[in-house]
Amino acid sequence: MSLRSRLLIALSTAMLGSTAAYAVPVTVTSYEMNNGNGLIQNGNYNYFDSTYSVPTNANTNGSSLVVPSNGAPKEALLTGGTGKLTDNVIPAQNYSFVPQNYVGWKYQDPTIKFHLEAGKSVSTITLYVASSYAGSLGFMGLVGQPASVDISVTTLGNTTFTPSYTTTFTDYLGDKYNGTEVITLAFSSPILSSDTFSLTLNRGPLLLDGINYYNNHVAGYGCDAAGCFLDNVNDFKNSAYTPNLEPWILLSEVQFTAAVPEPSTWIMMLLGFAGLGFGMYRRNARRVPAMA
Repeated sequence: MSLRSRLLIALSTAMLGSTAAYAVPVTVTSYEMNNGNGLIQNGNYNYFDSTYSVPTNANTNGSSLVVPSNGAPKEALLTGGTGKLTDNVIPAQNYSFVPQNYVGWKYQDPTIKFHLEAGKSVSTITLYVASSYAGSLGFMGLVGQPASVDISVTTLGNTTFTPSYTTTFTDYLGDKYNGTEVITLAFSSPILSSDTFSLTLNRGPLLLDGINYYNNHVAGYGCDAAGCFLDNVNDFKNSAYTPNLEPWILLSEVQFTAAVPEPSTWIMMLLGFAGLGFGMYRRNARRVPAMA
């Protein structure tokens, strides 16, 4: 058998099982974002990132405005540290019982910029958010899971691009009524962890709990199955600032993972290269001339 044939066989053996992989966590070294909102926005709790490791604005409302917006001044911009979003605490019950485990934004589509440890290739991002199912159970929290997540990646050379990825929504622990939704973003090609990952959470449509709330509490404002409408802007009272969108997004945890080959894959690769080395050794041995 020729050396070329042996090489092909050895490389084929090395690649066997190469699709078998498991995920390993990639450490978040810091993230940047406008802090969450709370009581000043007529909520029941302060959904601040109060455990942020750089505490300058950790216990400050993300906006001093009663009705914050994406373009509002960032009075509580968090930079240079980490907090609730990377503490590995994933709620197994509704946010109404564990509000301290969430960061929440009202009337905003929050953007969070993540910096990761270098030397890894990120294959998936997983987000744990408060589920929209809470409204159907009567909690009336005006909370909804994001309708979508946008990703922007900036390289070390300051080039920004939008990667190709697929989005999957599942229920945490397989129980849709525990109040936690899992959003998985899987990249078609791994992305270097030295790049900066910016995630924007886009609010979903106004749900039944929101329709009932605004119909019952806001004079001059109404909602029906077709959408919401404003009768008198003076009666709007900043209570339903963005018609047709659920007011609150609550985020508990964000995880980055890298896909690495399973141990069996490494074994197959080593066997393949060992076979290649042995084949080359045999070939060279036959070429050594006999001693006189």
